[in-house]
Amino acid sequence: MLAQQRGLVVSVVAALVVYLVYFHGRRIPESFHSIQELEIFKGVDDNTHHASPTTPGSLHSHASTPSATPAPDALDSDSRDAFHGLLHLCKQTNWTDGLWVQCHSNCGEDSTSMCGGLNNARNRVQTCLRLAIDTGGGMIIPTATTRDEKDLVKTDDKTVCADFFWDMGYMKKALAEQCPQLQIRQCDDRAGLTKVIEPTFRTYTQAAHSNTTFRELVRYTLEQDNMTFADITPSAPAVVSFGDTYIGFNYMIAAELSTIRKALFKVLKFNQELLDLGNQILTSEELHQGAFIGVHLRGENDWPGGFGTAQTQMEAYVAEIQKIEAGVSYELKTVYVSCGDATAIQAFREMLVPLGYVVHDKWTLLATQNETLARLEALGFDQKGIVEYQVLVEARFWIGVITSSFSSLIAYARTVNDSDDFFESSIFPGSSKSGLDRGYTEPNTVKGSFNTKLMVINGPDIMEAFP
Repeated sequence: MLAQQRGLVVSVVAALVVYLVYFHGRRIPESFHSIQELEIFKGVDDNTHHASPTTPGSLHSHASTPSATPAPDALDSDSRDAFHGLLHLCKQTNWTDGLWVQCHSNCGEDSTSMCGGLNNARNRVQTCLRLAIDTGGGMIIPTATTRDEKDLVKTDDKTVCADFFWDMGYMKKALAEQCPQLQIRQCDDRAGLTKVIEPTFRTYTQAAHSNTTFRELVRYTLEQDNMTFADITPSAPAVVSFGDTYIGFNYMIAAELSTIRKALFKVLKFNQELLDLGNQILTSEELHQGAFIGVHLRGENDWPGGFGTAQTQMEAYVAEIQKIEAGVSYELKTVYVSCGDATAIQAFREMLVPLGYVVHDKWTLLATQNETLARLEALGFDQKGIVEYQVLVEARFWIGVITSSFSSLIAYARTVNDSDDFFESSIFPGSSKSGLDRGYTEPNTVKGSFNTKLMVINGPDIMEAFP
């Protein structure tokens, strides 16, 4: 009995410390700047990141220390097996009927859309699913914005519903089975929701949330309006309008890297019509039923100069392609390159052809399929990326660059069912992390497993809160 009382006291004190540290020690700036891959990866001042690696809700810090293996996820084996623990998590959640959560990046026609490019926006959707569950509220799927096709850095162009990029029908069906308590509204649907709860905007350099911290933020915000969760009912509903730019939930701190992160990744699939177009490219005879080396080359004009040139990537890729070929017992001379810049692809082709390789891209493979090529060309930059995502995920071998969120997503998708986390086991060993930045002993080289590889570059590491 005495032990139970002591345990209760410790729990209460711990909760009070979390509350005080999180809400009184947390810095939340008033200004907002839009997030694009260019900004996310241009460098972060460590002094403005997180006060302490042990601060509740903060991103885990590896300040000047080698990469460490994450702690095991805090689920028993039975809970872990049920949709990677998502069903169990939702059963344990304290739900408030009438409460809704909508995340956004302060973009779009009504400032309630996600922006920042395809994979930044995707991260916002997956993160918001986790935050809605943490809060015990339904989720309003926000709209997204497209890129300006004439200036790819500008990602706040046209406003579209999320199914423009993702398969919302599949997500609703999957969540109905895996988290039936979570209600979903589509495309900025705030019908009947006049009460808006608006926590202060969070930028990506600030502490990310983890278990219970977002619910406590909502509770704190409600208290400023003399409200509690009990005041929210189906007849008196409210929406939490949470402005946030990127990487807003830290799965490592939450001990969910191999459980909930996997579950949420799997329920959020890309638009099936676009994936089918990628599958059509995959059936090309020139790709030998998948026996090719896929490459993601970042040679477009929005690639941050701080990550080196396309030439640096190409030189590392050529060397690795030769190593891959030398490691197999069959002829492997076909390379498929994904890049939005045809000039960069041609430069890469000219490096590989003298070595005996045949280099294809989406344009060469569809050159004789006029109708399919016309469908592809009618797509925007990010929709074309989804088409190529499918090709690269299914390639027998693949190489990308770690500071591209697209490459990181492909690497994660290719290895999501592995028993060990790909990044922790194959990419991060021997590196060190300080704040958001990770440093490698041999930058600009290629690391990875036998069939999935990434060129490593010193710079921000987002994988604790991605995809």
